[in-house]
Amino acid sequence: MQALLTILPDPFYTRITNIWIDLEKRFGIKWIKENVPFPHITWNVAEKYNTENFEQTLKNSLKNLVSINIKTEGLGIFTGEKIVLYLPIKPSKEVLEFHEFFWNLVNVNQTKLNKYYAPTNWFPHITLAVEDINKENIGQVVSYLSDKKFKYNIKLESVSIVQRELGKEVIIKNTFGIPKKPKIRNN
Repeated sequence: MQALLTILPDPFYTRITNIWIDLEKRFGIKWIKENVPFPHITWNVAEKYNTENFEQTLKNSLKNLVSINIKTEGLGIFTGEKIVLYLPIKPSKEVLEFHEFFWNLVNVNQTKLNKYYAPTNWFPHITLAVEDINKENIGQVVSYLSDKKFKYNIKLESVSIVQRELGKEVIIKNTFGIPKKPKIRNN
């Protein structure tokens, strides 16, 4: 599995990590902390990106982007067989365009992309708990977190390629910066 994601900058990295630690202490919820141990936003996931010189292609394409701010507020729950507790990200025009840029970059050469990350399906979020949150404990967890403020304004200035082989840990293959300001081109 490969994925494109943005690892949150501090102080938000630390804030989310502290929430994960707190959820483990109070409720035994630790899957996300142990399996994807860096707070992040996922742009897309694939079995393998089928783009020649993918890292270089990504690095070069980032020159066309400008870093963006995201805003979070409140809590969200993806329901169904696998419950996910998360911080929703306001799906602003900039966030959706950013996501679509990455989708179009990797949606080539029959790359098998996870359909949940397609522009028509994707819901921007930061995961707080998955796999070990369930019908039995979610009420207590939401009740506990409900008096906390999750109103964040986060500047995203990098994109990482991560990889996981079956049964192994997630590794960060590379991280690339996103320009803070658009390049001014001289004619």
